Amino acid sequence: MSRGPRSVRFTTPAYGGDWNPEQWFADADADAILDEDIAKMREAGVTLVTLGVFSWSRLEPEEGRYELDWLEGILDRLHAAGIGVDLATGTASPPVWMALNHPESLPVDARGVRLGFGSRQQYSPNSTAYRTAALALVDRLADRFGDHPALVLWHVGNEFACHVRECFSEESKEAFRAWLEARYSSIEALNRAWGTDFWSQRYTSFAQVSPPSAMPSFPNPSQVLDWRRFTDDSFRSLFEAEAAVIRAHSTRPITTNFMGAFPVLDYRKWAECVDVVADDSYPDPADPLAAHEIAFAGDLMRGLGGGAPWILMEQAPGAIQWRSRNSPKRPGQFLLWSLSRLAHGADAVLQFQWRQSRAGAETFHSGMIPHAGAVSRTWDEVLETGRALSRLGPVVGARTEAGIAIVVDWESEWARAASIGPTEEPAEPLFALARHWHRTAWEAGYQVDLVGPEADLSGYSLVIVPGVFIDRPALTDALAAAAQGGAQVLVVGPSGVVDESAHAILGGYLGSARGLLGVAVADHAALTGPVRGDFDSPSGPASAVSRITRAVGAPAACTSIGLRICSEDLADRLSALAGPDARARCGMWAEELVGYGRSDAGAENGGCGDAGGEARAFTRADGLPPDVDAVAVFDESEGGADLAGMPALTRRMFASGGAAWYLACHLDDVTARALFDLLAGRAGAAPVMVGLPDGVEACRRGDFLFLLNHSDASVRVRGVRGTELLSGRSVEDGIEVSPRSGVVVAAPA
Repeated sequence: MSRGPRSVRFTTPAYGGDWNPEQWFADADADAILDEDIAKMREAGVTLVTLGVFSWSRLEPEEGRYELDWLEGILDRLHAAGIGVDLATGTASPPVWMALNHPESLPVDARGVRLGFGSRQQYSPNSTAYRTAALALVDRLADRFGDHPALVLWHVGNEFACHVRECFSEESKEAFRAWLEARYSSIEALNRAWGTDFWSQRYTSFAQVSPPSAMPSFPNPSQVLDWRRFTDDSFRSLFEAEAAVIRAHSTRPITTNFMGAFPVLDYRKWAECVDVVADDSYPDPADPLAAHEIAFAGDLMRGLGGGAPWILMEQAPGAIQWRSRNSPKRPGQFLLWSLSRLAHGADAVLQFQWRQSRAGAETFHSGMIPHAGAVSRTWDEVLETGRALSRLGPVVGARTEAGIAIVVDWESEWARAASIGPTEEPAEPLFALARHWHRTAWEAGYQVDLVGPEADLSGYSLVIVPGVFIDRPALTDALAAAAQGGAQVLVVGPSGVVDESAHAILGGYLGSARGLLGVAVADHAALTGPVRGDFDSPSGPASAVSRITRAVGAPAACTSIGLRICSEDLADRLSALAGPDARARCGMWAEELVGYGRSDAGAENGGCGDAGGEARAFTRADGLPPDVDAVAVFDESEGGADLAGMPALTRRMFASGGAAWYLACHLDDVTARALFDLLAGRAGAAPVMVGLPDGVEACRRGDFLFLLNHSDASVRVRGVRGTELLSGRSVEDGIEVSPRSGVVVAAPA
């Protein structure tokens, strides 16, 4: 299951969750509760539990005084019951003595307010006192339990940066200055990288530099981008320090729990530090897109691990407690979503938590044993899921093959969020544009890998690069090799807008990709949507007296732009999806494209749109280069008045049959699907199955076909043969799948 020598090997998918038995130590019948818990675990088919995540105050009740006997007793009891342990280091929630003895360890927010004790994760990642105490605790745990027979793997910290995403303490400021000096060597190099001659921000020493705390106006985007990098490095250095202590005592694998597409930490870098990727995932049962959220998160984790299986470290058996309103999982969804995790590459399905808390901030976060106990639907579904997973041993270790890749880049997301304009983008959800294209592929039934900009793209026939804001020359080289080798490459704007210091690319956006694509972005042309309400708008009730302003055009106040398709193939695919009268449309992001460069010996002229004449680098009047086609152009409808006739989608063909496409807008769902179908067809990619009923997701993992019915109706899926693993029955020509359930079919031998 691991990419390295410290591997995690399961015989069946691991099943269990966080167990926090210290919650019951004060009860008169605490020992009986522990016995009951372990008996219930065996009944439910639990094979792995996470221990000690929030146990620091029990493990070290006073600074320097350790009490570990209770933990050893629980490890012994679990081992005797045949249950493995994911042992946490306990460092996620420092005890009260840390706050009292070392108040400087408490985090400070951007306004200079020091946060107090009484919640969790109340530490600065740059606190020397915190780090010293944390490593001392880890050393005690690893020395004593590093070879315990119950120990399966180590769990460092918990959800790093979930609550304290940055710290502005004096220690953090000093650490930031040291980080900057190591990165830039000289203050002049920092001044150049940050563009400090604007707004009179020049520094003459590193001692003058501070983090981007609360300011009168906009912060320097380059400074913010480096602060993001520094913060990520700070938290990751904590993980690496704890992991190094563990490795000195124990050979068991080490992980920590990621949180999906979390905006604060660059999990590509973190994945290189863990022995196995693990994730926490809490999709909303009230959201119809929850099924896609599971698929996206699973594909992301699989990609972070280089295709290796991963661990679902946390999901909820029922409702959570931290949204403003919290819906429980619907009947059947607990097993269905657990199967979906396996379908997307997981080898373990763990929950938070085993027994629902009686007190504290997570009292109403569901547990595998709920407040009602065994007389509940939750417990029935816990038993059902345990039985199902126990039958899926053959799936463990199997890998997923995908011919389509979508590139995601954390630093590009940071740079886009730090930029002041051209549009204000929310920091979450991360990878919004990548999610859109992933969902497009998912709804169409295709399997996708989510990969970083440094990935080897040679095995993919279709590569989509949605909004990689930082220009990545190495990525461009890989894309060029892919297109020249026969792949379809789609780059979606805004891409290649800034360099690694968040400086604008000059000479036309797209940077290093301009030559590959044959176009450059001359300007962004985003729509704003309405800027006034109907009451005070000159087109509203006041129009009768607005003689001047009622004649003023404002296409940017629209929320979409129409497109005219120049390609018969694309037009046919759009008509097939939405009827002969369907119109191609895009949303509020658009760009003005110009031609760039010349055709080369390997390219072929396509010929649709305004192509013609000799194309010189970045000369708009010449139109597109001869080897670049305009596949779609903006029309004059809605917000397109000033863009009409300009290319919205271009294609540069290569002799190999590959092509480099550029999309200068964000398509609506139907138009995006039409384009995806066109690209997938030209790439020779195929969906897992065709003709599936509504609501059914098909995933192939190794020799196993997962059919996941997310709908409320029973369906029959035809064309399926093999052995259904959950029931053991033979399947000859199709299978029934109940509402909100799934089946797993092994291919015939």
